[in-house]
Amino acid sequence: MPRSLANGDYRLIMAIESASRANSWYRVLADWRTGAFSCDCPAWTFRQDGGTVRSCKHTRLAQLLTTSQNTGVPLERASGTAAVNNLFVQATQQQWPGLGGRWSIEQRSSQLDNRPYYFVLLRLTTGNGTTASGLVAFAQRYHPTQQSMIAGVAGWAGYAIAAEVARAAGYPLAGQPPEHFSITRRSARSQRIGLRDILRVGDQVDLGDGYTPAQRAENTLRLFLGEQLYTQLERQHFLDVSSKVYPQEQRVYRLRRDPAKQRERRLRVFKFGRYVNDYCIVRAQDVPEADHWLTNFLSLLSDEERAISVVQSYNIFPPHSDDYAQREEEVIPAIWQPAAVA
Repeated sequence: MPRSLANGDYRLIMAIESASRANSWYRVLADWRTGAFSCDCPAWTFRQDGGTVRSCKHTRLAQLLTTSQNTGVPLERASGTAAVNNLFVQATQQQWPGLGGRWSIEQRSSQLDNRPYYFVLLRLTTGNGTTASGLVAFAQRYHPTQQSMIAGVAGWAGYAIAAEVARAAGYPLAGQPPEHFSITRRSARSQRIGLRDILRVGDQVDLGDGYTPAQRAENTLRLFLGEQLYTQLERQHFLDVSSKVYPQEQRVYRLRRDPAKQRERRLRVFKFGRYVNDYCIVRAQDVPEADHWLTNFLSLLSDEERAISVVQSYNIFPPHSDDYAQREEEVIPAIWQPAAVA
């Protein structure tokens, strides 16, 4: 039986487009515990040569790219303001607007199995001090312009960065590599499940797949949190985020969600386990409720100071400020957790 990539604790190292099928992707993953690389391409999945270490051209390339700074021909390198003006960074910020910090981007061209590829590396150093990256490889034959690569960068690289940020903040179950490509021996035919069900492209509302913006936002939230965390959020209607800026207060932000998924709820603030305030963070624009919730979640995980900078004296309220009609008592303790060890 081929080793399963569906169950395990993996980090998404890079996504590589198939050279023979446009928009068909292979994930190169690394085991968080051992660092061993794996891939969901047929050559890696079904390799049974008796060796103790499996490999394929994708894992060998990923190993080379992660250990060498001189692979391929440099096309562009930018950081700070210059990076923010890059189309790929802008698209990633639009897809994952909660991610805050300093961005950088590097683009190179190189060969994979004698076929030309573009490589796009995004890196984010968050306000909370985490450095996360995402790498995507595009087959050049399918991408005559950068515009055709925007969705792939925003989806794959953005997802990988958000996943690293969540893990560093103490949420290892969030951001598990999404399923998108599988092969069964019985049919030997591929079945691709892409990130199309979560991606936003510019200001387009209808991408021709039948999803409304609200459905796409819910898909994004569910995919990113994973079934266990998403189920927990559905059951208790909140997730707790421990402060990295105010550890001396053992501050915890209780990020609540409306059970009806219609309106935003005020953020409950705990200090030393005691519920002390409500913070009101309203939607800056007309976005779905799930999108607003995930944005606030990632904002607190990546750049806490930026996230709460919008909270001024006029939107700090006493406890139970938005449940006066039916008081919602806190029965689950808010326990502050220190930063996770990388």
